[in-house]
Amino acid sequence: MGGKRIIEGMKEALAISRGDLPAGTYKVYIPENIDVKAIRENMGLSQASFANRFGLSVFSLRNWEQGKRQPDPAARAYLKVIEKAPDIVIKVLAV
Repeated sequence: MGGKRIIEGMKEALAISRGDLPAGTYKVYIPENIDVKAIRENMGLSQASFANRFGLSVFSLRNWEQGKRQPDPAARAYLKVIEKAPDIVIKVLAV
């Protein structure tokens, strides 16, 4: 029974990634909390380099890392994409 659900989930994920499912038929997960410092450190970047590379404010980045503020949902989603696919984000943002 569990294997069937996994296969169905993978088929659905593939359909979503291809754009075959209309919006509203699946839920987008945006994490409540995100460890911005860990993402940056795993990439081996300083705060200034990370902010510059991904178009973020150094001021905001510092506040997030120090726990003074939380990124809004859009920033958390963007940071999650950076965490999972930084090369793609860099390629898309390259001029």
